Amino acid sequence: MELKNREWKEFSLTEVFTQIQRGKRLKKDDHTHGNMPYVSSTASNNGIDGFVGNKIRVRIFENCLTLANSGSVGSTFYQPFNVVASDHVTKLENENFNKYIYLFLATMVSRLNEKYSFNREINDQRIKKEKVLLPINSKGKPDYIFMESYMKQKEKELLEKYKNYESKKV
Repeated sequence: MELKNREWKEFSLTEVFTQIQRGKRLKKDDHTHGNMPYVSSTASNNGIDGFVGNKIRVRIFENCLTLANSGSVGSTFYQPFNVVASDHVTKLENENFNKYIYLFLATMVSRLNEKYSFNREINDQRIKKEKVLLPINSKGKPDYIFMESYMKQKEKELLEKYKNYESKKV
């Protein structure tokens, strides 16, 4: 199962994701102590910039991608759990997607970082015009079955590699 043996086509983010929503501003001074991940525009730690206890006047997302609009523009991460999203990230969601499809798409969406920078952010108007290159099926639609299978294969390969490494440690 290889990427180079596939046919690819561009799709707008609005064709791929059914919900595109920006997070909500939460000033540092308004953070309360808690254990819910706070996702902002950092390129490390899955976008997590700390932990908060805020539950009202915030946007809580889960099972989606978060895309950094500013700062580390283009950084894209899969969020399998509840996170409080800052206004520096945008949620990309499709209720039909699972972990594996999101992980494949995260890599493709993160390529937007080549187009944007700290001085040129991804705003709400620009994001609706953005396109992402995806493998297609025989009907010319995104091949989500392939994306899922491909990521499951990669996961299996990494787990095998880890098991082999662990067995040699003894």
